[in-house]
Amino acid sequence: MPRFQPGAFESNLKLVHGVEEVAARKGCTPGQIAIAWVKAHSGKDGLPTIIPIPGATTEERIEENMKDVELSEEDTKQLDEVVKSCTVQGDRYGGPLAKLMWG
Repeated sequence: MPRFQPGAFESNLKLVHGVEEVAARKGCTPGQIAIAWVKAHSGKDGLPTIIPIPGATTEERIEENMKDVELSEEDTKQLDEVVKSCTVQGDRYGGPLAKLMWG
């Protein structure tokens, strides 16, 4: 998993920390912020209607993900800037899995 290798992992955590900052201020989880951010882009700037369908492994996570978090315009701008400022380091998969993905 190249994204989790030393160097790449620390760089990729910058994105996580930016989302965590907004989540802490809003009193919710980073996952809830991520879902709200996706929903905030639905139908804007020529995008289609976007309906996030998060995965979950427990009933508690399903309930957590169902909490509707409202993002202000300022919140959305801050998250957009976090995304723009972070370039994800490392491929998603390495080795044999990458070969399956890319042929």
